[in-house]
Order: sequence, then structure tokens, then C-alpha cells
Amino acid sequence: MASLQNKPLETKGYKFQYISILPSDQDQEACKFPVNINWAQFIKDNKTVVITGAPAAFSPTCSVSHIPGYISKQKELLAKADQVVVLTVDNPFANQAWAKSLGVKDTTHFKFGSDAGCQFIKSLGLELAVGDDVFWSGRWALVVKNGVVVYAGKEENPATDVTVSSVDSVLAHL
Repeated sequence: MASLQNKPLETKGYKFQYISILPSDQDQEACKFPVNINWAQFIKDNKTVVITGAPAAFSPTCSVSHIPGYISKQKELLAKADQVVVLTVDNPFANQAWAKSLGVKDTTHFKFGSDAGCQFIKSLGLELAVGDDVFWSGRWALVVKNGVVVYAGKEENPATDVTVSSVDSVLAHL
């Protein structure tokens, strides 16, 4: 992870998708269409961004040990960061359903993003190989301030470990 730290976050035209959730949407059954976000513009528009990678929406460690910590400490995070992005390679509809199942009611500053094809994640070296040319996100966390990665942590055992990618590790570096 030292290869990412204290360097500008390389965005190279990569994008992510997410589907917004607003408090006014709570009784809405149908999904909205995904929004495409250009990473370079997103990083430029937000002084401090936390990005955490999760191998799969609805998977046990992601849904029990990793992402709920970010949700429970959302106020603390957003007091120090402009945006938090939970990033998977799942489609944005699955990510929206996952976010809702975890109790997320507003994605204005807390997005569940999709890096379909794993292009951005692979460019950072944070992918998890799961088969012949099949890649998921590993379990990791980045803190980006003014476009520079100030913290990067990648789990050695992404199926079970939530240490360097935990919300507490991220908060310690904000």
C-alpha cells in the first residue's frame, strides 16, 4: 500500500455508478437510474474523500463486520470527510438494495458505488482475483485529501479480516 500513499490518486478517466437514495424515497419501490460519476471530477470537487472497497454486496463479512461500522460512525466520518464511497464491482442496483438493507437513508455524502469491470480498482492494485480473469474488489480503505492519498490499507485476508480497512483505522487518519 506504500505505493499509493502520499501520491495523487490516479483517476485516468475512470468512472463509478451509484443510485441515489434520499429520505423522500423511503416508500418508493422502484429503483432510480444509475448516475455516472467521473472520479477525477469527484476528487476535485471534494476536499476529503474516504473510499472503502468491499468484495461483494450482501456477503457476510461485508454486511456484518465491515460496512456497518462505517454506517454507525457516519456522523463522525462526515464531520471530517466530504464524501464516503463504499465501492464494489456489483451492479448499482444491487449496491442500492444493499445500502437500503443496511439502513442507509441518504447517499448525498455516503455513496455505494459500482466499479463494473473492476477497472478503477485494478488500476490501484486493490483487486481480488476469484477465478480466470474474474476480479472482485479486495477489502481496503483509502483516505484522499486534496487529491492525494494520505492513507491506504488493504486486508491480507479479505474474506475475514476488517483491520486496516475498518472505520476506526480510517477515522485515525482523517
